[in-house]
Amino acid sequence: MINYPQILSIYYAGSQWAMSGNDYSTLKWFSDTTKPTQTELDALATSTDDTLAKNACKKEASDLLYATDWTTIPDVVNTANNPYLTNQAEFITYRNTVRGLAVNPVANPTFPTVPTAQWSS
Repeated sequence: MINYPQILSIYYAGSQWAMSGNDYSTLKWFSDTTKPTQTELDALATSTDDTLAKNACKKEASDLLYATDWTTIPDVVNTANNPYLTNQAEFITYRNTVRGLAVNPVANPTFPTVPTAQWSS
């Protein structure tokens, strides 16, 4: 089912409009721009789904990076400290892959498994 309010919110963000539910026939257009036709909105449905999926990918990747930010702190791997993280290289590889998905999000991402922190004894 095509979600007209969602499409309007994404592609016509600066426009003023009102709609009852998801019924195009109730669309009232208050902006100076031309009111989009139902056919035009229907044509945007596929790209809207793709945009939402990519936005979700970007958000998930950002959340995963945030959760592992601690692995980039120099004190965490400083061998003068005990304990220290011994597998930072695994986290760097992981974060590089995740960062790639944050910068270039895809509709159906496959996220790598976060490494398990290994500490010196």
